[in-house]
Amino acid sequence: MKIVQKEMSGAPHQRGAVLIISLIVLLVLTLIGVAGMNSSVMQERMAVNAQNANRTFQAAESMVGALTNQLYANNLDLLRESMQASDSKSSTVTVQLDTANGIEGSYQTRFLGEVIITSGSSMDANESSSDLKGYRYELIGEADMDNTGASSRIAKGIEYY
Repeated sequence: MKIVQKEMSGAPHQRGAVLIISLIVLLVLTLIGVAGMNSSVMQERMAVNAQNANRTFQAAESMVGALTNQLYANNLDLLRESMQASDSKSSTVTVQLDTANGIEGSYQTRFLGEVIITSGSSMDANESSSDLKGYRYELIGEADMDNTGASSRIAKGIEYY
């Protein structure tokens, strides 16, 4: 039996360059992966914040809608209260809207002043009178979401004759 022994000509001259290059490539890929994760986490936070802001906006809008429905049902208590208050604001009515998400809403009215409509206006229903008296109000709806900092405020102006 004959054993053939070959000498490797380059073996004593290798210094691990491939190992260093592969570690640098691995480091660069790791940094790209971490940057991608940070970006996706930030985008997720932004999406959650936008969703919370939208929820509170919808809740504040529904508070103004609830107050408007009261006025359509001829419940004018908050309007009268705001006219008589020294700061022109009625008391605030608070409603727990969504207990699972901690959304609380409230509404109130603010008296803005008297409006005089002169004759000839399309709002003048009494032809024998020279002026028609009306009142301006601001309907305010607010909503807050617990532990998120999300809140919205909606104001709607109305004139009541």
